[in-house]
Amino acid sequence: MQPLLRIAAVLIGSAALAFGVNAFLAPYRLIDGGMIGIGLLLNYHFGLLPGITVLLVSAPVFVGVFFYDRALFMSSVHGLLVSSFFIDLFSPASNWFRLGMPVHAVLGGWLIGAGVGTMLAYRTNSGGTDLLGQIASDRTGVPAALFIFILDAVILLAGISVIGVTRTLFSFATIVIVFAATHRYSGRKPLGRSIHLFYK
Repeated sequence: MQPLLRIAAVLIGSAALAFGVNAFLAPYRLIDGGMIGIGLLLNYHFGLLPGITVLLVSAPVFVGVFFYDRALFMSSVHGLLVSSFFIDLFSPASNWFRLGMPVHAVLGGWLIGAGVGTMLAYRTNSGGTDLLGQIASDRTGVPAALFIFILDAVILLAGISVIGVTRTLFSFATIVIVFAATHRYSGRKPLGRSIHLFYK
């Protein structure tokens, strides 16, 4: 049953993440840090597909993990492939609505964090900094969400020249919410046959 739950976590988590990125961050050119943030920055600046970009920039991390922890590589590579595919698949959602930058920063951050956290709870992830955070958490016992937040903040600051100060401030709010949601959902232990995303 556990492999089926992991597959469900990858699909649900990737869908939440991809919808959050496309429906809420992309319309206002916000970013959330991490490899997805790099993908969005390259999309905003060069027009590259963010999902494919995430896949490419995450590849070196996965090569290293393949030799470091083969089991973790096998449980994580599916999350990278599916989430990268979903990010590009859901790209039409960027034209669906405009609710204002503050609303998009909050809702996008929560959906992305819920998706990432759900995958982490089932020992998989969307790759890149999420994978690095999971490795660091396994070695130190510190929540993976904290490591992911630090890496996200570094990438966000590196992109300030691309998205500007205002968008950087709202993007920082996004990564704080991603951190909170990731911590909340990644800390849940797998419960029977169900995967819980939006319950109290």
